[in-house]
Amino acid sequence: MTTRYGADRLLLNGRIRTFDPAAPTVQAVAIRDGRILASGSDAELAELRAGHTEAEDLQGASVVPGLIDAHNHFLNTSLVLRQVQLYAARSLDDILRLVAARAAEAAAGEWIVGRGWDETLLTEGRPPTRWELDRVAPHNPVVLHRVWNKLVANSAALAAAGITRDTPQPGGERYAGSFDVDPESGEPTGLFRDRAKDLILRAVPPPAPAELVEALRAGSRAYNAVGITSVAEPGLDPTGLRAFQQAREQGALSVRTDMLLGAWGYVPASREPELKRWIAEMGVAGGFGDDWLRLAGVKFMLDGGAGDRTARLNRPYDAEPESVGQWVVDPEEYPQLVEWVHRQGWPMDTHTCGDAAQDLAVRAYAAAQRAAPNPRLRHRIHHAYLPTPETLALMARHQTPALVSNPFIVHLGESFVLSLGQERAGRIMPMASYLRAGVPLVGSSDSPIADFNPWVGMYAAVARRTIAGRELAAEERIAPEAALRSYTATAAWALGLEGRRGALVPGALADLVQLDRDPLSVSPEELRDTVVQRTMVDGQWVYERGAGA
Repeated sequence: MTTRYGADRLLLNGRIRTFDPAAPTVQAVAIRDGRILASGSDAELAELRAGHTEAEDLQGASVVPGLIDAHNHFLNTSLVLRQVQLYAARSLDDILRLVAARAAEAAAGEWIVGRGWDETLLTEGRPPTRWELDRVAPHNPVVLHRVWNKLVANSAALAAAGITRDTPQPGGERYAGSFDVDPESGEPTGLFRDRAKDLILRAVPPPAPAELVEALRAGSRAYNAVGITSVAEPGLDPTGLRAFQQAREQGALSVRTDMLLGAWGYVPASREPELKRWIAEMGVAGGFGDDWLRLAGVKFMLDGGAGDRTARLNRPYDAEPESVGQWVVDPEEYPQLVEWVHRQGWPMDTHTCGDAAQDLAVRAYAAAQRAAPNPRLRHRIHHAYLPTPETLALMARHQTPALVSNPFIVHLGESFVLSLGQERAGRIMPMASYLRAGVPLVGSSDSPIADFNPWVGMYAAVARRTIAGRELAAEERIAPEAALRSYTATAAWALGLEGRRGALVPGALADLVQLDRDPLSVSPEELRDTVVQRTMVDGQWVYERGAGA
């Protein structure tokens, strides 16, 4: 066996942001066996050049660590990339035109699925009805998901699901949801909310295992193209876990994935009784796996969302003074479940959008750590919209990470204002307040709810402007360096991966991104428009702009 000395690869003459406190910006890095060997100046690393070393002149280009999206539905997004994209729709005509175009390509009877409409951004202020969708896709079942928590289906989809005017509304459980009925005809309009969506979704043919693998292959390319090298994938079931394993075995993955088990509030209510047995019988705890795939946590969904007025609040919605939203998990049961999962050795990620939900989750985490101290478990609050002063202090004391959904400010901000009013909506995801309090701040997209492009997320954190140009609490803006850190070093820490990801320090994985500009010295708009030139994972370039698929 021949021992190799020196570096496999030298990246020279660059402006490299390392997030290493000892050397935050360097000229060069050396890589060996997929890891960072050293960093410094070109001259300092010259001694690591050997006969086999590949030296590359970066010609002054900016380089940052590989970006981490700490709450990203990678598998679902990979599937959505193949569906009808409705995020840019601003009218019903936009939606109907996109569906008609897909129907013209589809075989008769083939399901058409889309995602991304938001009634608050549509001229008409409402989604299409089943009958409007029937006109543009008369021979295909159609299901169009809202950005969050609703869908609209056409008549063919309702027929496939067995939904008629005689179908009863769901009931008998928290968050059961409902569907709309036309007051004149008594017929369902096609709009379904919350878990009532399952009435339709159970009829949609699931993708085959090979389709899931190919979707992840394409999703990996799309994520690498914007600089993402790692994600935490929240809420997988056995089918999803198997898809990731098969994708890894077939060489389809170029995004490192921390897989979270979908649990209470996230899975269908029928599955909740089996969750404890499923988690306990795993026979392992959080962190099991390797640098490509890890079983890394358990996902809870404690309440709903702000835009659709289902987040659980301490005081009512401005738009619905009689409503404070709803719980998805029983608030009496939730703290007991948290302690049980904690004692099993699993980190947790809890979805909280309302301040009442965030209060409950943070207290439950603190109580679990007091009952059974385990600093290895870094339980996280996702969305983290509206911390009360007491909750903010408790998060700082226990170093509970706030996983904010940065691009929601851009894409969903207008719906927040309609639901909560300008003042409360402005305080959503108070990033500067989190940093001032000493709370670890982590960027994420919650894709496919919003754009997975992390540069849009960083823009949202720096500019705090909605898609309509409205400012949401300018005092909560953060600096570009803090925004970039939230997608690198702090994200790695929140996932328990400091020293391995998120910083270009000796021994860390050689995951990095070459950019067309220095993200720390440009305007917010220029930051948003950052172009990735190349992405490296495990010491190998997995994406080069212009190189093709």
